[in-house]
Amino acid sequence: MIGYRVSQVIQTIKHHRWARRAAWLLACLLGLWLLAWLVVPPVARSQIERHASEALGRKVTVSKVEFLPWTLEATVHGLSIASEDGKASQVQIARIYIDAELQSLWRLAPVIDAVQVDEPVIHVTQTAPGHYDFDDVLDRLAQQPKTRDGEARPLRFALYNLALRGGALDFDDRTVGKVHMLRGLRIDVPFLSNFSADREVKVTPRLAFELNGSAFDTAAQTTPFAQNRQTEVNLHVDGFDLGPFSGYIPSRVPVRLKSGVLDADLKLGFEQEDATPRLTISGGVRLHGVRTTDAAGEPLLDFDALQVALKDVRPLQRIVDVDAIDWHGVHVHLRRDVAGAVALPGLAQPADGADATAKPTPAPQDAAWQVRLGRVGLHDGVVDWTDASLPGGKAAWKAENLQAEAWAVALPFQQPLQFRLSTQLSGGAAKGDAARLAVQGQATDVQAQAAVSVRGLSMAMAAPYLAGVLKPSLAGMLDADLGLARNGDAMAAKVATLSLGKLALDCAAAEKKCRTLRTAGIADAAKTSLAEAGRLEVSDVLVQLPQRSVTLGRVLVKQPRVLVSRAAKGGWMFEEWLPDAPEAASKGKPAAAAPAPWKLKLAALEVEGASLAFRDDAAARPVALNASGLQLRARNFSYDDGRITPVEVHLDARVAAGRAEPGRLSYEGTVAMAPALAVQGRVRAQHVPVHAFEPYVTSDLNVDILRAEGSFAGDLRYVQETAGPAVSVAGDMSLDEVRVRAKDDVAADDEGKGGRRIADRGEELLRWKSLGLRGVAVNLKPGRPLALDVRETALSDFFARIIVHENGRINLQDIRKGAATEEVAAAPPKDAAAAAVTGTAQAAAQPADPMAPVIRFGPVALTNGSVHFSDYFIKPNYSADLSELTGRLSAFSSVPSEAGGEPQMAELELRGRAQGTASLEVSGKLNPLAKPLALDIQARMRDLELPPLSPYSIKYAGHGIERGKLSMDVAYKVQPDGQLTATNKLVLHQLAFGDPVEGAPASLPVRLAVALLADRNGVIDVDLPISGSLNDPQFSLGGVILKVIGNLVMKAITAPFSLLAGVFSGADEQGSIAFAPGSAALDDKARQQLDKIAQELNNRPALKVTVAGWAQPQAEEEAWKRLRLRDLVQAQKRRAAVRAGESAADVAPVSDAEYPALLKEAYRRADMKKPRNLVGLAKDLPQGEMEALLLKSIEVPGNAMQDLALARGVAVRDYLASRQVALDRLFVGASKLQPAGEGGWTPKAELTLAAR
Repeated sequence: MIGYRVSQVIQTIKHHRWARRAAWLLACLLGLWLLAWLVVPPVARSQIERHASEALGRKVTVSKVEFLPWTLEATVHGLSIASEDGKASQVQIARIYIDAELQSLWRLAPVIDAVQVDEPVIHVTQTAPGHYDFDDVLDRLAQQPKTRDGEARPLRFALYNLALRGGALDFDDRTVGKVHMLRGLRIDVPFLSNFSADREVKVTPRLAFELNGSAFDTAAQTTPFAQNRQTEVNLHVDGFDLGPFSGYIPSRVPVRLKSGVLDADLKLGFEQEDATPRLTISGGVRLHGVRTTDAAGEPLLDFDALQVALKDVRPLQRIVDVDAIDWHGVHVHLRRDVAGAVALPGLAQPADGADATAKPTPAPQDAAWQVRLGRVGLHDGVVDWTDASLPGGKAAWKAENLQAEAWAVALPFQQPLQFRLSTQLSGGAAKGDAARLAVQGQATDVQAQAAVSVRGLSMAMAAPYLAGVLKPSLAGMLDADLGLARNGDAMAAKVATLSLGKLALDCAAAEKKCRTLRTAGIADAAKTSLAEAGRLEVSDVLVQLPQRSVTLGRVLVKQPRVLVSRAAKGGWMFEEWLPDAPEAASKGKPAAAAPAPWKLKLAALEVEGASLAFRDDAAARPVALNASGLQLRARNFSYDDGRITPVEVHLDARVAAGRAEPGRLSYEGTVAMAPALAVQGRVRAQHVPVHAFEPYVTSDLNVDILRAEGSFAGDLRYVQETAGPAVSVAGDMSLDEVRVRAKDDVAADDEGKGGRRIADRGEELLRWKSLGLRGVAVNLKPGRPLALDVRETALSDFFARIIVHENGRINLQDIRKGAATEEVAAAPPKDAAAAAVTGTAQAAAQPADPMAPVIRFGPVALTNGSVHFSDYFIKPNYSADLSELTGRLSAFSSVPSEAGGEPQMAELELRGRAQGTASLEVSGKLNPLAKPLALDIQARMRDLELPPLSPYSIKYAGHGIERGKLSMDVAYKVQPDGQLTATNKLVLHQLAFGDPVEGAPASLPVRLAVALLADRNGVIDVDLPISGSLNDPQFSLGGVILKVIGNLVMKAITAPFSLLAGVFSGADEQGSIAFAPGSAALDDKARQQLDKIAQELNNRPALKVTVAGWAQPQAEEEAWKRLRLRDLVQAQKRRAAVRAGESAADVAPVSDAEYPALLKEAYRRADMKKPRNLVGLAKDLPQGEMEALLLKSIEVPGNAMQDLALARGVAVRDYLASRQVALDRLFVGASKLQPAGEGGWTPKAELTLAAR
């Protein structure tokens, strides 16, 4: 059957011409296919190997070529390209498959249905930077001639199903010692065509591979040969490790990538219409695990992840639209080296030899970028800052938990971007919790505002930076709320509140010796603190940078404590705080123009509860002064162009020196410091320790001022003018609690003349309770004399120690050192007395000093004064006490009330007592400011007991005074020319001299003289007219008086006398009153005896009595001590009465029943050594033992027995006076001490009778 059909077909072909032609054509085609199937593979193989080897210069081999002509499919197996040395293969391809279409024949262009490349393997080696092992191939290809056909049309082609499978690439980079391996390379291009028929056909190419273990995958759609050439590419990268590529970063970039992984999922779109390309990018990019270092290998920038969500990025149109950028776990390491260079991420160092000052070539002006960021966030960031360039050591700061966010970012700005930031700061020597920093605000390219909040920032963090300008370390905690603003070039900062708590300056650890607040007496201060403040608060601050202006609303300092001290060499404490100044800059550089000075305004400054310790070791003795409770308020301070407006100031403080109660000082007024210092206000000072400043003037004094408290209430004005200071003071002042004593080691005479001292070493010299000057007005102006007005002066409770030295000089003249020398230099020569008398007119004619001070004093009041007087001019020495001095001095002045007149004379009234027995009255007129001294005074003294004046009588008469009273009326008048006229009327009552004194300068028959001078009543009345010139340095008023008395005694020897005497009937002239041992109290028996004596004296008015007390120290000391013990017990009873609200004066003597309890209380309160029990408490003792211990603790002063004898005499005299015996008939004789060892001793007071 089959054979039949074949035969039919053959017959048909034979009989039909077209059939025969078709048969032949088919036979030829089959023959060609067969020929091509047999011939093309070996020919193609040889041609490929020959031409490829010639073109590449490398040996190219092909294992096998297959060709199917009926389907136009060709396959190349085992394609290999040898390496440069020919020992290995550099490129190997397992299989290349091509499926061509017959359309290629009539379209005259290749139409390929499929192209597939399987398992290509390529080996590449970089032998040197920029050189590879295939450079020879590139050079050979570059040398081949290029075709020149300017009119050539683009090659027409249509390629389908382009695929590469299983590709691999090994890249050996010997420059960095790394090998990169690409595996699983897959490339799919389903369709590429530039035929008109295929312009709307879309293709979806794909690229995928693994590089060093990181997957990379893409997918795309494109119509590249359509008119708009629209292309879309999806790029996916998963876990692409960037670490192996760190070696390819140029060495001039100071950043080294240690690790990092890239993930990407991007969509890229491309279009081009009318020659305008358009590239769009969207999707997301993520970098994570990034670690970088600087060139030295130190950490620089690390972060956990950086994620960018791109919405629409069109780089060709300069448009960037980003949805969000999130940066997680950022750790930035910032460092500044010793040279001051800062290592910042991405900051490249200039290449060697590059001109650092060269300006970059300006880029062409392109369209501005348009950027929109929906949100930018930084999360959990850390910034480490290390600064090794500081002289005070390395600074190390850390910002942790850094959170930052910005949103609504658009460039160019159409609206302000919003941002906020928060972090925690720590580092340095700061301890405790980290500080918190928060920032929030908005900004544009020309404007910005930000609100900043700082909490708990330790000032210890700034220690390394302050070490270059401040040796002590600064401690404190900063809290602040401030705002920052920018408008163009104008920048400003506004501080709503700024607070520094626990602020302190601490002694540097390197300093071995520091004078701290604690060593200055501030016990609750920190151990090493030099200055402290509980809190510093600043509010409403505005800083304007272009205007260089600072405005502060309020500055409050709470409880600051500061030590101000000066070392013995004169350096202030703050000089020790400052480091040594750096060397001066080179003079070769021109000085930069000085910027405009800053302007400063301060509305209010307040200091509350301040303490100030002042120590000055540079004075002659250390000065120590403490101010506590200091309150300061200052208002409206302004500094502008070197001028400071007057500031309203209110100051109040307690000022203390030593352990005394502190005084108070306050000021309220204005203070201006520039251009000249000016102070005007009201000052109130109470009991300010003026004596604390005595060391500054002690070198000019022969005395020590132990205590002096100054007070003032009034107005003060001080202006520092060009010609000198102008001072005006008006108010009331006082100098209280003054105590002045002679120095322990300084003689009054600086030159050592006579070796005299101002007083005994350490002896009290001056003392007063209060010296008050009211209505004081002081005015001092340049070119004008000092004007001093005092409306009223009061001196109370004063004491003066006055000594007349052997040469007649008074000690108070030598309070100031060098005073004696100045007076000797200023004194006239010996013949000046005559010149003073004859040349008075010449002296008066001398012109007055126009700069002499103008002094006016109002009334001066003296109250309760006393003077202890000693005269060493006389041998033996003499001392006297003046007490209860009270009086007044009316107004006086240093200038005449009328031109050409005499100075105003002041009325003087003074009363007191001499030696505690005589009354003293002084009245008259004087002017202590007049030159020479002007006075006209009268004095009266009544009933002065004369026995203490025995030294004078021994010197001039050779006899001591046993008894006597002196009354005196004196008058002195000094004329303006220095001439003195005086009258002295002395009345002596019952003067009795003792026996002659052996060795006395003179010996006169004084007893006979008394008898001759006294009248029958025993009264001596003497008038002594005296005259002389005070200008004569040889004139001595005291010497003149005593010489006149001596002359009267000599003249009275020749006068008759009489002597009357009377005695008691049947009694001796002398009687005695017995006393209990150690006591000066009269018992009943003594009072009965004295009553009888008083009766006899009243019956005999011509009689007088002298009472002399006796005592024996050895026999009476024990009894004296027992009486003192009794007084202690009596004092306890008075104390108990006072506590009970009763009057101490009404307390009855201690009874025997009360004695034991009161004795026990006196023993308990006694300050003495007592027996104690096991726990250290005083034992309870029997009454006898307590008495014995108390008696043992009572000391007997050296003059106790002498005082006891005197008290007995006074007790007898006073009792007789109380019994109506006239006081002028009663006398107290010299006290007597009974020698020890004489039997029959009885304590007593002896009475001696004599006629009046």
